[in-house]
Amino acid sequence: MAAAHSLTESSNGLRPPGEYQTGGIVAVDPSTNKVRWNKHMPYSLAHGNGILTTGSDLMFIGQPDGNLLGLDARTGRELWRFQTGAAISSSPIMYEVDGQQYMAVYAGGTGIPYGNSAPRGDFLWAFKIGGTVGPAPTPPPPVIRRPVSGGPVDGSAVADTVVIGRTYDADTGEVGTTESTAVNAMAPTHLRVPAGTTVTFTNPAGNANTRGATQFFEGLFDRRLAPGESFTHKFRKKGEYFFNDPFSPRSTGKIEVY
Repeated sequence: MAAAHSLTESSNGLRPPGEYQTGGIVAVDPSTNKVRWNKHMPYSLAHGNGILTTGSDLMFIGQPDGNLLGLDARTGRELWRFQTGAAISSSPIMYEVDGQQYMAVYAGGTGIPYGNSAPRGDFLWAFKIGGTVGPAPTPPPPVIRRPVSGGPVDGSAVADTVVIGRTYDADTGEVGTTESTAVNAMAPTHLRVPAGTTVTFTNPAGNANTRGATQFFEGLFDRRLAPGESFTHKFRKKGEYFFNDPFSPRSTGKIEVY
């Protein structure tokens, strides 16, 4: 599908209340090696959706919800957005034909990092100044907080403790005896505790590697643990708190606070 659309200012860059801030852009001035600005984004970047920067200080980047964004490269302010109809996992390009400049991007969907929830499609969009074709219908957005493997385990059953790098047998309540990097290598993967509970995260002495726990939505903690080390965190508010192991990010867990 080919289309052209007028590039006009249309957004103030604000996000709806409650939208998760899970990624961001950091702009560095190479002449000073200092950060000029940073901007929170609702989705993680660097999954194929690279940034196009123009000589006129514009930046364009696609999002897993189908939106193509235009930003001011000097400030990070959002200037424009266009709904392409499918998740963008590609980098926009610019080219010129007969003196007319175009920008193009492919929107086809992606399985990374939001799995099958990211909207699929088969759209090739081409834009030029003065184009008149309108945006595609807005697809359902990807599910950011995906389920972890394994059912809920009451904190009282495991002394409010998550063992990192080990699996958990829900039938027997036993923690695995060997180190693992599987997706379910949190023992347990889903811990359920009342508000005000202090949870212990531990890397057992029998593990060979430095493991850890990074709480990646709210940013409550980011700890690395040598074998035999532990840390604690008190969960004060109700909600779902996801975390993974920076040694093996496939291993993901969740603390459900009620």
